[in-house]
Amino acid sequence: MTIRMDCALLMILLPACSIGQTAVTESARQGIAAGNNAWIEGMKRGEARLISATYAEDALDCNAAGECAKGRAAIEHSLQDRISRLGRALSASVTSKGSVQEGDFVYEWGEAEAAFANGNRIVGKYLTVWRRQGARGWEIFRNMRIPADENR
Repeated sequence: MTIRMDCALLMILLPACSIGQTAVTESARQGIAAGNNAWIEGMKRGEARLISATYAEDALDCNAAGECAKGRAAIEHSLQDRISRLGRALSASVTSKGSVQEGDFVYEWGEAEAAFANGNRIVGKYLTVWRRQGARGWEIFRNMRIPADENR
């Protein structure tokens, strides 16, 4: 299922991160690093399932235009469509620029990049909300690509 959501509305729906924020726990850091590595490996292998496994069942994944896939299955389908169009990445990276924790949520922001044999590239900033899910550990609850600043 794909839905369109205004980015401002997405931010309103997120739990407030400015009250009581704390340093990110080691457990969260390890879970987020594993999730980011799954994106890198999934892009290089061309395996959408490897990436979608890092998302919660009720996750939202939104592109820079505000179009969102809702739920792990829809996110996997969207990722597979992208991989089918672009192929396997020759290289991929995720650079986390910062994060804050509020209870069972971590707000992480950074940049992701992938390069493909056909010359295409994915380069963009993101904001990801990770949620602790009991035995599953840390999963992506909300992921949003930040629109490029055309004035830079």
